[in-house]
Amino acid sequence: MTEEKSTKEYGVKAWIPLIVGLSIGLGVIIGTHLRAPSPDSQRMAVDSNASKFERLLNYVDKYYVDSVDVDQLTQKAIDHILDDLDPHTVYVPPTEADIMASRLDDGFDGVGIEFRVIDDTLKVISLMPGGPSIKTGIRAGDKIITVNGDTIAGLNLTNSQIVKKLRGKKGTTVKVDIKRRREPGLLSFSITRDKVPTPSVESSYMIDEATGYIKISRFATKTYDEFHNALLNLKSDGMENLVLDLRDNGGGFLGQAVKIADDLLPKDDLIVYTEGKGNEFSEKEYSIRPADFTGPIVVLVNERSASASEIVTGALQDHDRAVVVGRRTYGKGLVQRQIRLKDNSLLRLTISRYFTPSGRSIQKPYGDGISYDNDINERYESGELFFKDSIKLDEMPQFKTDNNRIVYGGGGIIPDNFVPLDTTSLGIYYYTLEHTDLLRDFALNYANDHYINLQEHGLTHFINNFESDTSIITQLEKFSEMNGVLRKFEHRNSDQIDEELVHRIKVTIARALWGDEGYYQVLNMKDPMVKEAKKIIQQGVATEAKDPKVKG
Repeated sequence: MTEEKSTKEYGVKAWIPLIVGLSIGLGVIIGTHLRAPSPDSQRMAVDSNASKFERLLNYVDKYYVDSVDVDQLTQKAIDHILDDLDPHTVYVPPTEADIMASRLDDGFDGVGIEFRVIDDTLKVISLMPGGPSIKTGIRAGDKIITVNGDTIAGLNLTNSQIVKKLRGKKGTTVKVDIKRRREPGLLSFSITRDKVPTPSVESSYMIDEATGYIKISRFATKTYDEFHNALLNLKSDGMENLVLDLRDNGGGFLGQAVKIADDLLPKDDLIVYTEGKGNEFSEKEYSIRPADFTGPIVVLVNERSASASEIVTGALQDHDRAVVVGRRTYGKGLVQRQIRLKDNSLLRLTISRYFTPSGRSIQKPYGDGISYDNDINERYESGELFFKDSIKLDEMPQFKTDNNRIVYGGGGIIPDNFVPLDTTSLGIYYYTLEHTDLLRDFALNYANDHYINLQEHGLTHFINNFESDTSIITQLEKFSEMNGVLRKFEHRNSDQIDEELVHRIKVTIARALWGDEGYYQVLNMKDPMVKEAKKIIQQGVATEAKDPKVKG
């Protein structure tokens, strides 16, 4: 998305002092959209500065020597204000506000495909379960050439331009022409757009006869309902232990996280408390009913688990209810409220800080001299993602769990059991196939060529029998050579590399044909954190829920 620029470079530079002045007035307008009461003197200051900002803007618009874009100038003023606040207070312009707000919805109206643009052609990577495309007969690996008669291949269209063509109101129709492998001509499909569910509980299944697994990707509007249903289904399947996967979960709605923790903690346990300006944003959340699941729990986290993920993890760790496995979490301990402004723009304003039951603030440092957004790269460079000892515990405040174990605040949640980032070297051939998308292309071609057979036998048969096709590596080497990548014999780890290549192909096929359900079941078979979780459960380290508190 491009912005209009002033016709004169010096004119843009001349705006800078104006922006600073506008910012002074605009900064107090934000507060008028919240319900929190303010003293009379403060309210008068708000009104005075709001009026000042309006007058300044009018003068600039009428009398400034060069023509100005008032909307752009206002945007710059807003950005200038928010830069002085915390990193998570952000303003979203009207053109992007609906997209931002919809990220935590439970679905959208569209055709229900996941795609990538490869060689300037849209290729279907997977089909969303419950979406209209899967019902129409479109397959993973298909290439979409035209949409409603308009060619989209070879035009250098952006992802957003393609999405705009495919999405639309429920009940409307979109016609696509598709090139399918081994078909001589184009295949035409008419897809009736529908509500495409985007569940935040992406996978739930039994890892073994006694252990259930639930993957939560974000905390959206219906996450608790999805989680609770998954929990009940796994219990009916004989679940005695639970692996809760919160890796790469950037958070979402606080209330959804609280409800999920409530399902796993005894009644009357403190889950989280928040402290804000005044009583309106200072609250304590307790579990209000007996736990729905009382068996041992292992929680998986990594450096991209944030916010609501850290609330759930922190509550379970502080009450010694779960063993936390993985790497130090992101460290976001600030709560935002989404506020719609009159022009449909969106303000995500930090209204409080949250604390875990032991009193920990998880928020990592921010401010002048701190490269907040580069924190994960710095963890990588410092070795923290590979060695637990690289975490500077002596700089973090200490707290105690219910069982008097030491835990740390001030920068994410440190796991009980550390699992490093995998640094296994798999050679030039493997990485070339990954980075050129040839490995994905081969897997999608395989899925297309064996589509009917794979679908007839189902996911379980695929998981148990895929490796029996011993020609996979030979087929891959021929395919890559045809596409300009010749494999040179690697003396070291060649068997391990072949095993990993087959696994990645298997994972891609599973996602293409069975979505997230297949993807996680296959991926987790070789996942180091899942293996660690199973070992902890087998050793009996994970604890069951305590007896409910007795009030006296």
